[in-house]
Amino acid sequence: MPSSSRWAIAALDQGSSRSRAVLFDLKGKPLARAEAPLRTDTPKPGWVEHDPEEMLSGVRAVLRKVLREAKRLERAPIALGIANQRSTFICWDRKSGKAISPAISWQDRRAGDLLSRWEGPDFAAKTGLPLTPYYSAAKLAWLLDRFKREKRSIGDLLCGTVNAFLIWHLTEGKVHQTDPTNAARMLLYSLDRGDWDDGLLDHFGIPRAILPAVAPTQSAFGEAVIDRVHLPITCSIGDQQASLAGLGGLREGIANVNYGTGGFFLVNTGPKRCAVPGLLTSIAWSNENETTYLVEGTVNGIGPLFAWLRDLGLIGSEAAVDAACARSKERIFFLPALIGLGAPHWDNRVPTSIVGLTGASRKEDLVRGAVEGIAFLMTDILHALQTKEPIPVRKIIASGGGSQIKSLLQIQSDFFGKPITATHDPESTVRGAAFLAGEAIGAADRRVFQFSPLKETFSPRMGKAEREALYRGWEKTLALAKGWR
Repeated sequence: MPSSSRWAIAALDQGSSRSRAVLFDLKGKPLARAEAPLRTDTPKPGWVEHDPEEMLSGVRAVLRKVLREAKRLERAPIALGIANQRSTFICWDRKSGKAISPAISWQDRRAGDLLSRWEGPDFAAKTGLPLTPYYSAAKLAWLLDRFKREKRSIGDLLCGTVNAFLIWHLTEGKVHQTDPTNAARMLLYSLDRGDWDDGLLDHFGIPRAILPAVAPTQSAFGEAVIDRVHLPITCSIGDQQASLAGLGGLREGIANVNYGTGGFFLVNTGPKRCAVPGLLTSIAWSNENETTYLVEGTVNGIGPLFAWLRDLGLIGSEAAVDAACARSKERIFFLPALIGLGAPHWDNRVPTSIVGLTGASRKEDLVRGAVEGIAFLMTDILHALQTKEPIPVRKIIASGGGSQIKSLLQIQSDFFGKPITATHDPESTVRGAAFLAGEAIGAADRRVFQFSPLKETFSPRMGKAEREALYRGWEKTLALAKGWR
């Protein structure tokens, strides 16, 4: 075995649009990178899927590339950390390993019209989540009902979040496990018990036997086998939690605003589990000795919103957003709800709405309105955090592709009335997975590990009176949209 100075940690980020692998040294310096695209299929309105075989092929390809580069660099990979898109799930056959369902995405809303069938339990008290089509349980119940109607046997069925599917295949079928950050996004996991909730499994008609065992985030998840290289998997974690860790958000009160395919506002609450009406209570990461919790708000469909603006010809690319916002002269209120409203509203029926158009309105005003709509939805989350027993937010770090849009971060800072620091690091997720994987085996030290560098700070330019007046306009827009059924 080479000396520790030659050790390296591999990390994987399997996301909604691509799979990425990065090799790091023990101080967090990237040594090699590889990525593969992942298609998104929409076979019916509201249905969003990925091909599991394409996903698995891409994951193997990127891991193979970085491990080959490690060999060229004479580095010895000692651990693998896996981060993944949360709430997406897959069913596969335990004998053949072949997927028997698509990867049904977190964005998928096929169970939206059926939710009333499963109303009843206090989901928030048990799972930290509300009953929405965003999470896996209702969609998995729908899928199992379909299998039953088609008289398909489920005797050899396995199911799990994306990480469980990848771990099972990378370990050649030896390990069927997930971790709490992913399990907690299925609407079936009890935060109190730290395991699947029998009452909820019965409620949705989901057999426990098809689900993976739940182990702490930093655990031994078996050995990945890639081109006969055996690499211990020592961390499995949801992508947003991994990003928070990669940004250095290991202390209580640090928040991450992530603008990606979806939008997320996460606050590290340390060892304390906090319940905030309208927001999610979840696990940031865990090991055998301790659990770190977070409170989270979700803004649905940021990536799809910008794609829609491109399809309408309002922007050529996200790079054009700043210029459009700078040209805007007329303010409109734009509620982006292409895939429903997330936290703290949780309303799947609200339509995308635009209020305040005049004869002077131009396409750049629509673009700025959409950007402000994202920022207003994030502000709704911050306001929820500040009600009743306020959760302290000591520092806000912005990440994700949308954090490259300076006008968005400036507007967000104005609406928050707080400074926001941008990292511009596309690798915060893999960086977090790598750090936690290395720390799990005592190879990475948070005192020397290089977390994502913070590049630019945006401070509020808007006064309190103007901010509050704008927010009253936003609240009127929300009320109008919610009244339109």
